[in-house]
Amino acid sequence: MKQLLAVSYTGLVILLLGPYLAAQPAETTTITIQLDPTGSALWIVESRLVLATEDDEKYFEEFQKDETLKNSKLAEFKEKMNLLLEQIKYSRQRSMGMTDFDIFLGVETTVTRTYGVIKFQFMWEGFAVLEGDKIIMGDVFEGGYYLSKNELLIVEFPEGYNLVTVAPPPDQEKKTHIMWEGPLNFSAGEPTITLEEEHLLHGKGLLTPVLLGLVFIPVLVIIVKLKARPAEELHEEEPKEQYVNDRKLIVDLIKRHGGTIPQKKLPILTGFSKAKVSILLNELKEEGIIRKKFKGRENLIALNENNDTL
Repeated sequence: MKQLLAVSYTGLVILLLGPYLAAQPAETTTITIQLDPTGSALWIVESRLVLATEDDEKYFEEFQKDETLKNSKLAEFKEKMNLLLEQIKYSRQRSMGMTDFDIFLGVETTVTRTYGVIKFQFMWEGFAVLEGDKIIMGDVFEGGYYLSKNELLIVEFPEGYNLVTVAPPPDQEKKTHIMWEGPLNFSAGEPTITLEEEHLLHGKGLLTPVLLGLVFIPVLVIIVKLKARPAEELHEEEPKEQYVNDRKLIVDLIKRHGGTIPQKKLPILTGFSKAKVSILLNELKEEGIIRKKFKGRENLIALNENNDTL
């Protein structure tokens, strides 16, 4: 199992693309783990392959258009990850699951090079352990973890959580995420992090008059400003509470943006976590209501024609 856990995602992604692209160098592979307060995590594995010749670009373009081939590669990726999951579940003796597998392909052109971008993603349910108001990540890496050269590992925190402990020390630490750069061979049980939920109430759980004022005054200012804003400006931030169906909220937001919206905007506009947005988008995609595409390195969500109602 230790060998499986230490597998390089760069090698796995390129291996899935067949003999031709296996010879192409991957400039970078970024593994992003978006932690959720439930202990689940959205995993995104994005590789950028150098398309050095016209033949490379032609092959990649054909790969983009071949839905059967993409689905086949996605199935292979899913099979390999589920094999890994079964061994981890057996070792850790706790409930886990992997769902919502998806694949995205796009082309990115810079001044000097053209890249084929391949992105796999999936939801890992039960990835982290919850202990009270803490999220603890790392026990699934019992056999360690290996980052190859040109690989990055990023762990993003849920909103409202602070980093308490991390091992080994990351190469970059921000309020919202941490990052390690390869090559790096993590020890058994690493990387590991502990997050703790922020609390507004302290001590006996009572707000002091001063703190109450600090909280109330900004809220009052916001209310006054909102009342003074034109109705058309408020339309963009329509409360989601009126929506019985979360997916309908997403579809309506896409309509308001002319039928296409960057995926990164949806968590902000809906108030949903990135993980929940990803699950809802996968459901809408499976039903043929939306499609996903790339523009540069950005995910765009677009409504399919004549199939945009719920």
